[in-house]
Amino acid sequence: MPSPLPHASHNLRNLQLRMVLLTYIAYFFYYFGRKYFGIITPTLVEEGILTKNQIGLIQTGYLSVYAIGQFVSGALGDKHGPKKLIFCGMLCSGLAAIAIGLFPVFGVIFIVYSLNGLAQSTGWSNNCKLISAWIPHSKRGRVMGFWMTCYIGGSLGANTLAGYLVGENYSWKHAVFIHGAILILVGIVQGLFLINTPEDKNHQIERRSRHESSSTKKQSSFVRMLTHPVILMYGAAYFSLKFVRYTFFTWLPLYLVETKGFAKDISAYASNGFEAGGFLGLLLGGVIADKLFVKNRGRLAWLALIGMTVGLFAFRGLAQGGLWMVVLGLALVGFFLYIADSLVSGTAAQDVGGAENSGSATGIVNGIGSLGGILSGILPIWIQQRYGWDAVFILFILLSISAILILTPAAKRKEIRKS
Repeated sequence: MPSPLPHASHNLRNLQLRMVLLTYIAYFFYYFGRKYFGIITPTLVEEGILTKNQIGLIQTGYLSVYAIGQFVSGALGDKHGPKKLIFCGMLCSGLAAIAIGLFPVFGVIFIVYSLNGLAQSTGWSNNCKLISAWIPHSKRGRVMGFWMTCYIGGSLGANTLAGYLVGENYSWKHAVFIHGAILILVGIVQGLFLINTPEDKNHQIERRSRHESSSTKKQSSFVRMLTHPVILMYGAAYFSLKFVRYTFFTWLPLYLVETKGFAKDISAYASNGFEAGGFLGLLLGGVIADKLFVKNRGRLAWLALIGMTVGLFAFRGLAQGGLWMVVLGLALVGFFLYIADSLVSGTAAQDVGGAENSGSATGIVNGIGSLGGILSGILPIWIQQRYGWDAVFILFILLSISAILILTPAAKRKEIRKS
């Protein structure tokens, strides 16, 4: 065990704060590599560059590669350290955005945006692994509750910037070029300043202890997490959550243009209601998880899923009103969805994996969940073209109920221990 440095506690707190802020910035801007595409979708369809079905195929290609990458990236982060994965992922995602602007034809966009899925898959599990390494278990819910606002903030920021650029101000190409350049710059910063673990700087933090047999120690962390029943339950529930969330990401601006008659920039701004509700949900959810559900954070996710189901029913009525009623309905859904989303894909999965296996645990949950994301590319628009947008929201409700049923056995447990 390395000996602590002089004034170790002060230095450690500074490093912990730095790692939380750096990873926050990293994942905030990861969303600049994916959210722009939903915002530019109405423009691409309007200008005849792509059809709705081609948009669906592109999103399916992206999410298929993203799902595969989630499994691989988490395991690679556990083995080689998350810093390299984050640095390379952000650079490649930025280059992909720029390439789409340079070569705006279906074949090129399909290939490049699919490869962008692999680059984007390096973000979640590896940033979660860094947080898990630097923050003790007893404080992780509160810290992660704050930290997970990064992907809400990133989504809001990307929506707002892309919406401004594709309005009457500039063009969709400006949106992809600027988003790509930002990603590359932030990726370089991460490569220069991230530190994989406290041990790399001669520090130690509180770890949850566990008893391991020799055979368990020999078993790979990835295989152990892949066969853990709670991780599989979280992943199956996340399938439904990710389908709903990514359908909103991909199709919400177009839905608002077509059903409400909103202008393209207004549809982008109104879409922020979903993330604004989620931002509040993440902050409250993290505090509540630490205070009331520290032994089983999955139980809070189960309750949030019930709230999300009620919110989806309410949105169908609220969406008949004007702009602010639409925003209110989206905020209600986002509030509960993001509480459940952040717990099953982040904090609760980290609790099962611990600092050693958190990359694999969160990667597997996200990988399984991303299978639902894959369907969000083509299935919603197929249903919409045949049965209308209301049928899509009925599907959301059915998936939300299925996630509640899947998580029920885990929610009944008094405590979920580290594997």
